[in-house]
Amino acid sequence: MILGRGIASAQPDTVNVPHSTNGWYLTAHGTIRVLVIFCELDYDKTPSRDPQPNGADHWPKGKLPLWADELFDPHPAPAYLGRITRYYHDMSLGRYTMLGDYIDTVFTIRESEHPTLGNVHSIGSLAVKEANKMDALRTKHGLGIADFDRWKRGGQPGKPKREGPDSPHSYDHVMVITRNSGLTHNQGSVDPGSPGKLFGFESDSQSRFGGMYGMPFEILQHEYNHMLFGGNNFHSGGGNANIFTRYFLCMQGGWSMMGGSNSALLTGNAWDRRRLGWTAPDSPYPIAARDAQGQIVNADLDPLMGDTGVFILRDFMSTGDALRVKLPHLSSTEYPQFLWLENHQTSRRNGKLSDAFHYEHVDPCVKGAVPGIYAFVQVDREKMSGTDIFGGQSDYFRAVPASGFHDYLLRGDTIRYECLWPGPTAPLVQRKSHGNALTGGSELEIVLFDTGQDELKGIPPRIIVDNGAFQDASLFFGNARQAFVPGIHAGLGLGTNPPLANMLTWTNTQGRPLHKSAGPDNRTVHLTDIAIDLVEQRGDGGIVVRVARNRVRITGEARFCADSIVLHRPIDRELPALQAERGATIRIDRSITPTRADKPERTGAKRWWSHATRFTLIDGARMRFDEKATLSLENGSVLHLLTGSSIDLHKKARIKLDPDSRIVLHGDALVRGTRKQLRKLKRSGRMQHMP
Repeated sequence: MILGRGIASAQPDTVNVPHSTNGWYLTAHGTIRVLVIFCELDYDKTPSRDPQPNGADHWPKGKLPLWADELFDPHPAPAYLGRITRYYHDMSLGRYTMLGDYIDTVFTIRESEHPTLGNVHSIGSLAVKEANKMDALRTKHGLGIADFDRWKRGGQPGKPKREGPDSPHSYDHVMVITRNSGLTHNQGSVDPGSPGKLFGFESDSQSRFGGMYGMPFEILQHEYNHMLFGGNNFHSGGGNANIFTRYFLCMQGGWSMMGGSNSALLTGNAWDRRRLGWTAPDSPYPIAARDAQGQIVNADLDPLMGDTGVFILRDFMSTGDALRVKLPHLSSTEYPQFLWLENHQTSRRNGKLSDAFHYEHVDPCVKGAVPGIYAFVQVDREKMSGTDIFGGQSDYFRAVPASGFHDYLLRGDTIRYECLWPGPTAPLVQRKSHGNALTGGSELEIVLFDTGQDELKGIPPRIIVDNGAFQDASLFFGNARQAFVPGIHAGLGLGTNPPLANMLTWTNTQGRPLHKSAGPDNRTVHLTDIAIDLVEQRGDGGIVVRVARNRVRITGEARFCADSIVLHRPIDRELPALQAERGATIRIDRSITPTRADKPERTGAKRWWSHATRFTLIDGARMRFDEKATLSLENGSVLHLLTGSSIDLHKKARIKLDPDSRIVLHGDALVRGTRKQLRKLKRSGRMQHMP
């Protein structure tokens, strides 16, 4: 049975009040056609400045690039061939069509005629000056100015864009691509301005890109997407830079329409689609899936409000299906967080070119994307309507790879990695004993390490020595083991790695915190009985998942590390909040991975960029340890039992506390066990009572 809340709220005013579905400066719906200008630079005064003097196979000197016809389709069609046109058609589920055509010659910008050619942002205006030497606009497919003027100029952020031609005409977007400028390759920029009159007409917006080594696909779609999403504070999913303020302590990879050269998947994600209003034509819900009977249902879930049940996620790219789970117990003064699940059947099955890892077709060392669930957490960025919808910080997504989170260690040497553009790197060591589900680093982010000089250094996971297995696979750019595959992975919940829990944030700019106190940052991890099971993957590609409550059992070993952790009671109050089954080990430990970038602490010879873990059982919560189960408190961790909470020990269960750790009992909280167990705890002096 599925218990859902449905949609009962009034529809927002998207005409008079800014709304994200209207786009930033350009429309996010309907059809737009782009005019492309190709150019090259002639450094006739200083030839040594030319980064590519002889041209390249993909773009011969003095000619158009061989891929000129592979960018856009010029006209609407039943099926699109142009890579950029296909990208937007696929991502928008047919709601946004980006067509294009190009002037059918390459223009040469000579240094002797244009002294400012070194300014990469002026390339557009220089290209326009050269193009104007032609007698008239002449495109490959014979289009005129009216074909490039489908929307009125002057679009305002978040406001509806008016369809129809301008008077006089104005190109909706002019895009300049250079072979050998200072933009080299996969660099560029965009703005809502004009490079000057082109054959007598201005443009509403413009962009410029470097295509020295091939089609500049990544930067082209990234920069153009700014016109739909917003400014540099929308960098995410592998498209960010260290100079921008971000929610998480370290820079993130992953996938997003605002991703870039550091993205794993080349697709956008479900948040992107929701933000722009790109829902499936048959869906009444912004976030939708199917129930066990195949009926469409609201998949924006709050399990604390009763949203549980069985859901079928069909292929994300083809259908738009996704599941979003609100992560519980975050106060109204904190950033909200949500876990998203997407079923990517990958390009081999669904035919969507971008549904693949970024570089899997570049080098076989990258283990290609496999069909499965791909997950990420959204932080903040929930407002879609109002005057402040284009605010917020960057890196508002954090990928949740099936390979988990870990306290990576440095091996201590520098070696050459071979997978993708070989160079020097520091190998990361991953050990089973150092799994850190709550605050560890992952393969899809820049992992931070202590430099020994009161600052942290980020290292992308190029090489990981995984429990002795040497992995030179540039895992940061995506790897098959990061997908959740039914039959291989059981799901997410209490004690799993990765977990089903909120994440710590530390909003910062290059390590400098934005908030002097905790502010809206999430500095406590909340553990609950909510779980997501991967039930099966069907022959048609659909993946069945179950969202459930009362999942409190832990087998094997679970290591909990965070500055502050709170364990909440399950919905069934007869159950313990956590049950360590026979032989299980619960380790409450201090995070080796930094949780902040200031005020490192020293204990003996060790230096920490985290607090010792404070683990709290809320009022009435119970922990139960079955036969041969162990509770281990390590590295100064403290376990607080609030009034009414308790620990129940089987006679053959154990509690281990290192010299700096302790258990604190508040009020009538207690530990239940044999006389021998309690006597040993008392004699250790590490169990304290507080009124």
